[in-house]
Amino acid sequence: MDAKKRPVKIMTVCGAGVGSSVMLRANILDLLKKYGIKGDVITADPVTCKGQKVDIIITQEIFAATIKRTTDAKIILLKNLVSMKELEGKLIPVLREMGYLD
Repeated sequence: MDAKKRPVKIMTVCGAGVGSSVMLRANILDLLKKYGIKGDVITADPVTCKGQKVDIIITQEIFAATIKRTTDAKIILLKNLVSMKELEGKLIPVLREMGYLD
C-alpha cells in the first residue's frame, strides 16, 4: 500500500513510557497535523516496545541498541525528547523519504 494511503505508525520510547515519551507524542501529533499527515502515535518503554508493528520509533541513544535488535522500523534518535526543533528536523525528512510528504 502506498504510504500516503495509510496513517504512519510511530512509537515513542523513554525509560518508563509515561514521561518524556508522552510529551514527545504530543509534539509528534502537532507536527503531523501541521504537515497534514494522518498518523497513530503510541508510547512505550524499551521492554514493551518489542514486537510492536510500527513504521518509526523515536527514542534516545541509550535505548537504541536494545530496540534495534527487535524491530525493522526506522529509528530516529533525539538528544532532547521534548525539543520540537530537533524533532521536526529529524522526523520530517524521514516522513518525506517514506513517501508521506512530497
